[in-house]
Amino acid sequence: MTSGNRTGQIVQAGLLALIGAATVCTVAKAQDLPKVETTFANGGTLRFYGQLNKGVLTYDDGLLSESYGLIDNDNSNTRFGLTYSQGFGDEWSYLGTLEIQYAPFSTGNTSILQQSPPASAYEFSNANIRKIDNRVSNPRFGAFYLGQGDMASNSTAEVDLSGTTVISYSSVADSAGAQLLRRSDGTLSNIQIKQAFTNYDGLSRRVRVRYDTPPWSGFGLRTSYGRDLLSTSEATRKQDLYDIAAVYERTFNDLKVAAQTAVSWKGSDITIFDGSGSVLHVPTGLNFTVAAGTQDNSDVTGSYGYAKLGWQGDLVSWGKTALSFDYYGGSDIATEGSDSESWALAVVQNVPKWNTEFWMTWRDYDYSETDTSFESAQAFFIGARFKF
Repeated sequence: MTSGNRTGQIVQAGLLALIGAATVCTVAKAQDLPKVETTFANGGTLRFYGQLNKGVLTYDDGLLSESYGLIDNDNSNTRFGLTYSQGFGDEWSYLGTLEIQYAPFSTGNTSILQQSPPASAYEFSNANIRKIDNRVSNPRFGAFYLGQGDMASNSTAEVDLSGTTVISYSSVADSAGAQLLRRSDGTLSNIQIKQAFTNYDGLSRRVRVRYDTPPWSGFGLRTSYGRDLLSTSEATRKQDLYDIAAVYERTFNDLKVAAQTAVSWKGSDITIFDGSGSVLHVPTGLNFTVAAGTQDNSDVTGSYGYAKLGWQGDLVSWGKTALSFDYYGGSDIATEGSDSESWALAVVQNVPKWNTEFWMTWRDYDYSETDTSFESAQAFFIGARFKF
C-alpha cells in the first residue's frame, strides 16, 4: 500500500470519527441529560452511570494498513454501572457497586486476522463483570471492601495528571492491543501488541477483601487478599493473590502531586513491583508523569519504564485542551532478550457541556528479539468518550 493511500485512509477515518462523535454530543446536548439517580426517604441514593468510548482505528503493521470503524477504545472501555450509597451510625457510610463492561468490537480483541468479532463476543459472560462490590467507610477508621473489585495494587502504575489518559497512559498497548507484530521478512508473527507491551499494573480486579487506611498528611496504605473466581481456569481460580500499596496525594501552592507504588504476589511464583507518579503545575498546565514496573516469575523477568510530558489549558471556549508526548521502554516482556519501545502524541479536547472528550493519538510500536527483527507498527486512533 502506498503512503498516499495510507494517508487517505487516515483522513477518512478521522472524518468518520469526528462525525460520529459530534452526533453523540449533539444528542446529549439536545436532551440535556440530568444525573440518572433517585434519593429515598431514608437518605439512600441509587444512581445509574456509564460511558461510551468509541472511535476509528487505523493500524499499520509495516506491510499492510487496515482501518476499523467505531471500535471500542480499550484504554477506557464502554461500561455501565449502578451504585447505592447510604450513611449510617456515627460518620459511617455504605457504597454498593454493580458495574459491567460491554465491548464486543474492541481494540483489545480485533486484529488483521480477526477483523470482526465472533458471535461469542456478543454473549454476556463473567468477563463482562467489572465490579460487584461493597464498601463500608469511616473518616477515622478507613474503608473496608468485600466483593469483586479493585485489588489494592490496581491502578498503582497509572497515576497520571496529564488529562490525556482516555487515550494515552502507561498501558501503551491498549490502543491496538490485539494487533499482531510483523517480522522484517514480511511474515506475520503470533505476538500481540499487548503481549509485548505491559505496565505490570498490580492484580487488577478480583474477588477480594481489602482495607484502606485513612490518609495521614496525604499518605495512605492499602492491602488486600483475593482470588480470580470469575476465571474459566480452575488453576487460576485457586491461586492466592496478595498485595500492599502506598499512596500519596497533596497540593503544594501551585503544584499538585500524586504517586502510588505496590508489591503484589500471584501465588508463590510471581512477584510484581510497580509504581507511578505525576506532577501538575496548575497555573501553566505543564505536567510530568513517570511509571515503572517489573515482574519476576519462573519464565521471564520483564521490566519497563515510562515517561510523559504534557500540557493542559484553555485554547478554546468549549473546555480544557490537553496535549502530551510519552515514551515507553521495556525489556524481556514477551520473551527473554526482547526489547519493546513505544512513543505517542495525544490530544484531548474536553467539552463539559456535553459530558464528552474528543481524543486523538498517533502511537509507534517497535519490538525486537535476540535473533529476530520486526517491522515498526503505527496506530492512529481518533474518537470520543461520552459519560453520564
